[in-house]
Amino acid sequence: MMQITMVRLLTTDDYDAWMALAAEVEPIFGPMTTILSFKKAIRDCIKNENAFGISNENGKLAGIVAIDREKNEIVWLAVGQEFRGKKLGDKLVKKCIEEMAVRGDIFVQTFAKNIAAGIPARHIYESNGFSDYKIAGKNPAGMDTVIMVRRNKP
Repeated sequence: MMQITMVRLLTTDDYDAWMALAAEVEPIFGPMTTILSFKKAIRDCIKNENAFGISNENGKLAGIVAIDREKNEIVWLAVGQEFRGKKLGDKLVKKCIEEMAVRGDIFVQTFAKNIAAGIPARHIYESNGFSDYKIAGKNPAGMDTVIMVRRNKP
C-alpha cells in the first residue's frame, strides 16, 4: 500500500516534477509547459513559498497546489493520474485553507458543473466549503469554468 508523506513547501528541486505534472493535465487545463510566463510563475511560486506538494514514500511528487496570498486564491491544483482517488487533492486544499482562512474569503477558478473531467476537483472544493460564486468563461483548453468561494470570517 502506498504511503503518503505530509504536505510540504516545494523547492527548486521540484521544478521538473511540477512541469511533468503540468504536461499530464494540459488536455484539461490548456497549454502550460511551452509558455514562458507559466514557467516563470511556478518558479516565483516556489521562491515565494506559495507552492505545496505531497509525495509518496519514494519521494515522487504526487500532487501540487499553488496559492496567491495577495488575492487569497488557489491558483493551481493537480494530482497525478496514478495518485488520484486517495484524498491527496483534499489534503492539499486543506493546507491552502490553513494558510489563507485568516485573511478572509478564499477563491478558486475551477471547472463548471457541466465538465465531467472537473467533477473530482469540484467535489474536493465543495467538501471543503466552497460554492459557485460566478461564471468565469472558458479556460485555455476550452472548458467552462467558474469562480468558487469559501466564505471565512477574518
